[in-house]
Amino acid sequence: MEKQIFGATDGIRAKVGEAPLRPNMVRHLGEAIAKHFAGGKILIGRDTRASGSWMRAEVVEGIHAAHGDVEEADILPTPALQVLTDVREDVKAGIMLTASHNPATDNGLKVFNANGEKLSDEEELEIEKIYFEDGPDEDKGMLDSPLRYVTNSVAVEQYAEFAERALGINYDLDSAHLVLDAACGAGHDFSRKVFDKFRIEVEQIDPEPDGHNINDGYGALYPEKMAEKAKELGYIGVAFDGDADRIILADETGRIWDGDRIVILIAEYLQEKNMLPNNRVVLTEYSNLATLQYLTYAGIAVDKVVNGDRFVTQKCLELGAGLGGELSGHIILLPWLNSSDATFITLLVQKIVREKGCRLADLWAKYDNLPSRQWGINVVEKKQTGEIPGFDAAVKAAEERFGGDGRVFCRYSGTENKLRILVEGKDAILVDEIGEELAGIVRKEIGA
Repeated sequence: MEKQIFGATDGIRAKVGEAPLRPNMVRHLGEAIAKHFAGGKILIGRDTRASGSWMRAEVVEGIHAAHGDVEEADILPTPALQVLTDVREDVKAGIMLTASHNPATDNGLKVFNANGEKLSDEEELEIEKIYFEDGPDEDKGMLDSPLRYVTNSVAVEQYAEFAERALGINYDLDSAHLVLDAACGAGHDFSRKVFDKFRIEVEQIDPEPDGHNINDGYGALYPEKMAEKAKELGYIGVAFDGDADRIILADETGRIWDGDRIVILIAEYLQEKNMLPNNRVVLTEYSNLATLQYLTYAGIAVDKVVNGDRFVTQKCLELGAGLGGELSGHIILLPWLNSSDATFITLLVQKIVREKGCRLADLWAKYDNLPSRQWGINVVEKKQTGEIPGFDAAVKAAEERFGGDGRVFCRYSGTENKLRILVEGKDAILVDEIGEELAGIVRKEIGA
């Protein structure tokens, strides 16, 4: 069976006001989730989107309708909700209301089991089956609820205790400095308060959340402001996305570190300590070929999967690897993180720099990426590429033009009607020519 509500990679995501993010549907989703978890206590959190207020009310009503127990964790990062769901024995599941890096006009639900893990396809299908058995009530129209911005101080304490135990840093990073850009999202207040616990001096640059400015020109998708401030102050900089599971770094010179370089930093650190399981890492098809070459030369095996931190985690578990990541900044670090956590990785980076007694800039891996560019084309339907006239033939011709020194990788987004085309090769001009040609074919045949 194919899923009808849950997406391919990351829970449920849609435009607010469109199915399944109508009030009656959200309420019924809460009821179906509660029934799936047989009435156990469900912890619910959200990011800073204004729509999260009415969605929270509808989900809670649905859980109560199924005779379930619910506790509200208020606004906090997705990975913090996962940690709390895992460490608390009285919690059977977690629901996070977020659309991650998407704009404020979108929202969604991420659902986790008692271990704080993302659900399997089979579990998501079971929830959909329950949902469709009797269907939602009559649509009662959209609600207009103001943003209620509350940071749960108990959740901050519990999360900080978890991080302190996992990293062994004894709340003592009082020589550390940090530029923080939390994308006006879930980490804006929560993550800063966690860093305060570790006595890190924080210079925060993203504006106060207002319910509508999440991911709007700030955060992991727009790290340039953070990098500029990091260079100005000579600090390490971090940029999160709206639910604080992605992280992009900048060093003291303003150089931006994507997910590939963060994986290399952690891999080399763990390798030095003989703590890198099976001496291998898991990356995705979007990782630059130069990254793979660098890691291989360092004696670290690399396995690749399709995009999605869920798939990175699955492959790590399958291979007995402890570290993986995505170019976009999702970092998996087993056994501590079964999903990416920007706050935790920030603390780990500070620990690494402190132990080595150097700047982050001194740890920059000395290699240059191959010229690489991505195109994202909005489409009216997700046709197989073989059904797009002339597309597969153009890809084959492109790879022949590269002569073994480049590649083309195409994939539909798991959360949007968009075809992503990655072109990579030694010749930047040829990369642009090929990418524009392929994008033009898609726009002509199925462009929105």
